Amino acid sequence: MGESSKLRKYRSDHEDLNTQSRSAIIEAGQVLFLRQGIASTTMGEIAEQARVSRVTVYRHFPECGAIAFEVYNRMLESILEATRAEVPAGVSGLDAARQCLNALFSAYPGHETAFRFCAAFSAYYAMEERSDELAEWYAAREFRGLSDACAQFFGSQRDQETSNLLMAVTDAAASGLCSLAVSGASLGPQDAQARLNNLREFLDSVLDA
Repeated sequence: MGESSKLRKYRSDHEDLNTQSRSAIIEAGQVLFLRQGIASTTMGEIAEQARVSRVTVYRHFPECGAIAFEVYNRMLESILEATRAEVPAGVSGLDAARQCLNALFSAYPGHETAFRFCAAFSAYYAMEERSDELAEWYAAREFRGLSDACAQFFGSQRDQETSNLLMAVTDAAASGLCSLAVSGASLGPQDAQARLNNLREFLDSVLDA
């Protein structure tokens, strides 16, 4: 199916422009999505939060799901950025796997919100009905789940055995941390920390096996 003229206009006129209004819309979406959920947020609410007109919001994005995807990519990149400095070059095998695991767990305390949003958007992406414009928007950006993104990042340029181990461990770690971020507020600090410790001990045991 060819790209619709409506989406083509978004892309040619606005998508590649880091305009002040576009950034404000994404920031507003982030605030509202975290506060009340993606599915419960309207374009009108985002316009009001961003202090722009609804027309301006629709000039940049076809619907809320497109804004949520931009927020998701920001959150995902913030997690990956936080891990990059923690993984030294030149390590391999189990040492590489442990370094990657350390990096993810080190990133979690300062990026718990990002882990929570990644989990929320992944669920939204999997379940939400999409218009033709939104389907095209998602397809053009090649959605990556957090687990896949981490595994690809950590496993790149390593031997096959290490890459397979890293993919398994990072998939379990990313999935577990996302789940913990979603449930952490209802658990309370002590229970959340206990679950975090249990997850870490389990993954360490996998590497030591």
